[in-house]
Amino acid sequence: MLAKHFYAIVQSEENTVDFLKERGLIETDTPPCVHCGSQTKFYTRKERGKERTVIRCTKKGCQRTTSVRKGNTFFTYNDKNGQCNSGLSLSQILELSYYWCFEIPQSTIIKLTGRGNHTVTDWMNLCRDIPIAAFEKRSKMGGINTIIQVDESLMRGKRKYNRGRLLGADIATENVDVDELSDEEEPDFNNRNYGKKLTGPWVFGMCQKDENGVIDARYFIVEKRDRQTLHKIIQNEIEVGTEIHSDEWLAYKTIENKGYIHKTVNHSQFFVDPTSGAHTQRIESLWGSLKLRIIKKMHGTSPSLLPSYLAEQWWRLKNKNDNTFDCFLRDVKLYCT
Repeated sequence: MLAKHFYAIVQSEENTVDFLKERGLIETDTPPCVHCGSQTKFYTRKERGKERTVIRCTKKGCQRTTSVRKGNTFFTYNDKNGQCNSGLSLSQILELSYYWCFEIPQSTIIKLTGRGNHTVTDWMNLCRDIPIAAFEKRSKMGGINTIIQVDESLMRGKRKYNRGRLLGADIATENVDVDELSDEEEPDFNNRNYGKKLTGPWVFGMCQKDENGVIDARYFIVEKRDRQTLHKIIQNEIEVGTEIHSDEWLAYKTIENKGYIHKTVNHSQFFVDPTSGAHTQRIESLWGSLKLRIIKKMHGTSPSLLPSYLAEQWWRLKNKNDNTFDCFLRDVKLYCT
């Protein structure tokens, strides 16, 4: 959707409600009054200087109202007590969602909308709930005559000349098993930070490109990169009979015993195995863009939000060939109504 068309929609609450009804995001017909059973209708009123559209009973003496947002969990934004506690109108929520879809920086969104930092942060997190809901409903990838590349990577930022402040997620924790690192992955030590090891969460990734060029790239935070952990994820996510390409990390060995075709490439010698043609170049190229995007977006946020950013990356790649805002509204309808 072009920006000029979008702003024509959100210029008034009435236009926004009509648009949401057309998209099936709110009810097109009003239900009978829950108090007296009389007919109801959509009614736009001003409340604290803001336009609000509600469903109002037409019977004189009743005229009770209910929220037009009922039936859509995305627009209700219930608080911890289960109460609808959104101070934003539907048009304002739609505007924030539009900016999220096109990855406008949060600082820019604050300037464009005049919203507070906490409000914008909350709604950016709520927008990511949509990719999370879609990711939770994913089906297995792969199948006969398909190739999936798998790889693991350390999710961390880089500090120039080994200087600069370490983030909490970059410092080794008890979950990091140093003994499992290969010779090529020697841990970095920083003698200016009291000897703490610079590291971060390990992420296991897998990707498949279909005939339409759509990439299905899934990422999972893992505490260990051992055989038991990686094999379990592979079996949960990939159809039996799929051809899997990986490097020669020991944890991948014997995966062919689980019903997969397994081909490897020795990265110390080749980028592409000259005999089998196996390579992991696609998944490796995705790591760079993933880290750049996530580390930039997560600056100053809690490491606990990393899974939601990984789900967002999966969702954006899956919908890369389509209009992001249309895809977002499609999934809001699918998972929130």
